[in-house]
Amino acid sequence: MSGMFDSKADKASRKLARTQKEEKAKKKTRTIAITVISVLLVFSAVAILINSSFIRRVLPVVSIDGVNFTTTEFEFFFNNEYMEYINFLSQFQGMGGTMPDMNRPLSTQIYNHETGETWADLITNATFNKMSNLVSLYNAGKASGFVMSEEQAEEIENDIAMVEIQAMINRFPSTDSFLQQMFGTSMNERTYRRIQEFVTFANSYNEHIRESFEYSAETLAGYYADSRNQLDVFTYRQFMIFFDLPFEADFDDEIDFENAVTEATDNARSSAAAIASGISSENDLINAAFIYSELYSDPESTLRLNQGSRLEADTADWLLDDARVYGDTTLIESEQGINIVFFVSRDDNNYRTAGMRQILIMREQINPEDYPGGETDPDYLAALEQAENDARDRAEYVHLLFTAAGGTEDALIGLMDEHSDDNTAGGYYSNISKFPYQSTHLNTMKVVQEIEDWLFDANRVVGDSELIYTSAFGYHLIYFTGLGDLFFELMADDRMRTRDHTAWLDGLTPGEPVKRPAFILVHV
Repeated sequence: MSGMFDSKADKASRKLARTQKEEKAKKKTRTIAITVISVLLVFSAVAILINSSFIRRVLPVVSIDGVNFTTTEFEFFFNNEYMEYINFLSQFQGMGGTMPDMNRPLSTQIYNHETGETWADLITNATFNKMSNLVSLYNAGKASGFVMSEEQAEEIENDIAMVEIQAMINRFPSTDSFLQQMFGTSMNERTYRRIQEFVTFANSYNEHIRESFEYSAETLAGYYADSRNQLDVFTYRQFMIFFDLPFEADFDDEIDFENAVTEATDNARSSAAAIASGISSENDLINAAFIYSELYSDPESTLRLNQGSRLEADTADWLLDDARVYGDTTLIESEQGINIVFFVSRDDNNYRTAGMRQILIMREQINPEDYPGGETDPDYLAALEQAENDARDRAEYVHLLFTAAGGTEDALIGLMDEHSDDNTAGGYYSNISKFPYQSTHLNTMKVVQEIEDWLFDANRVVGDSELIYTSAFGYHLIYFTGLGDLFFELMADDRMRTRDHTAWLDGLTPGEPVKRPAFILVHV
């Protein structure tokens, strides 16, 4: 009995164990299924978030000093930085520089193989730096109570209006669709406007600070006096007597080669000294250079016009000597030969810049390649003469119209649309100087010599006009609008302002960008 009972109990136990095992297996399967489904749902949710234009426009991915940037905004700055970098690199193509493959994600391309830095890392860091600087300006402006001018606010509206016009011209169904084509699928007009408002405010405040510095005439004069060796303009002429050096391969003996080199250099020195001894004027140097080599057949080829800061190192000390006077001549040796240098003048830039308006009448371009005989072809020469005559006739006709209309500035402006070949707005030029000083914030211009001589005539007065011919451009109907600021003061002001503005910028402390968890939404 007990044995039979024991057997039945054993079967029941095994059945119960099997049932429990099956239930456990089913439970495990359900758990795995739920887990897999949950993971898939998470991935699906992430995919939806990444591809959601709305989420990309509103969810912050980067924070800098309390200013949040969404995916769309960050990618806007990133793409701008990327294109600036590409444009910069494209200038050096063929010189060993590397360019990323624009058809592949930057995050998959290594920029620095030693550190493993990708192109995405490089541009992201540059973007963060640009954004941090803008945020520091933006926050400083807000804290100071700065308000943009009406003109600055109009810049934003004009930019938006231009985008809308471009969208219509290119037949996009909406402004948003045009912006999405330009800046990514999550961009819209509202976001674009927000970006422009932020950038314009930061840059406007930056410019406001730069313009806020004030300097007296005495301060400017003192600064210029201290910087005169860098800012004065030097006019001089020079040409080189080249060393006619032998080739070492032509000699079997090294001593013979060295003796030949010494002889060649001594000959060049002797020739240079002999030529220089006969030079006492600019024309003397021009003629001597022309006789020496056809390289100097153009008189302008020997002319140098440089500020002290741009003088060649080997001539600077001699030119900067205050004892220099017109006609001084020296020999300066270089690796290639002996330079004969003739001092013309040192200009302290103590004169006022000039302003003018012009109507330009250009001669029709006649291409000698269109004629079988080229520049000597009789038909070419006849066509060239006819083009010159036509330009002169047009210029004289316009001059008559101008005079008949009263010879005023308004009369000149009224004739521009129909008769001028000058695309400059209103044909107006200001800050004309005898030397083209250029910086980030100040640009002056130098005009052709014929016009410069007329503008800076000591007897010139506002309202003067003249029809001037230049071989470089054609006929210029010039109207003198008056003198501007002292040129040396403009340069001193620009340099002092840059110095003080840079010091102010250095005093700002751009915040460190903080990536938010949503930075995974960024595509780079």
